[in-house]
Amino acid sequence: MIAASIYIPKDNPKRPRGDDAHFISAEEQTIGVADGVGGWIKSGIDGGEYARQLMFNSVLALHKQTKRWRTRKPKRVLQDAILHRLHHHTFGDRLFAANVGDSGFLVIRNGDVLYQSPKQQRTFNCPYQLGTTKDNPSVAEEIEVEVEAGDIIVVGTDGLFDNMHASEILEIVRRGTTEGRKDSLMEQCCNMANLALYNSFDRYTDTPYSIASRMAGKYHKGGKVDDITVIIAKIED
Repeated sequence: MIAASIYIPKDNPKRPRGDDAHFISAEEQTIGVADGVGGWIKSGIDGGEYARQLMFNSVLALHKQTKRWRTRKPKRVLQDAILHRLHHHTFGDRLFAANVGDSGFLVIRNGDVLYQSPKQQRTFNCPYQLGTTKDNPSVAEEIEVEVEAGDIIVVGTDGLFDNMHASEILEIVRRGTTEGRKDSLMEQCCNMANLALYNSFDRYTDTPYSIASRMAGKYHKGGKVDDITVIIAKIED
């Protein structure tokens, strides 16, 4: 599994690093994203810092050859998180994911969506949150998907999936892998993140976030301004 990534924090001079964090470990064949809960800054808790700590501790745990994802427990951690690890087997490869909250991923095969992870949320815009005052890791949904050479995995925080439909993501992947045009994974990441950013400021486009808001009896026009993290991975022979 090879991968590339891009991160676009929302414009906030007071918190230029934003609340998202991610990592790619080629050696351990593992990728992960975490979305810190920005609203907790009102209580003096920097969700972005804890998201970065979670991802850093995940990498440390991987390098220690742990059999399961484990992190040193901070005093308070509040964020959504999703981790993916590719396992090689004699009869095929499997992608294992552990997901908490509304970050997510798609598995794309031959230009179509093979699998899309569900959101973990109690109500509209209220996702599960890791933390001593919220949810503990036992709420993580464990997902297993069979993958094969050529499959594309798109991982992102809600800044991506609230602002882009699966069809838009598919179109970028299709364009980047058609005959005569072979965009790199990095180019596809940039194209995807830039479109998500554009949609987030568009007050008239019908985004997944605006559709979900209507279904919840609320009214939100256009996209949702947020931090945007995109990881695109490809399964190779």
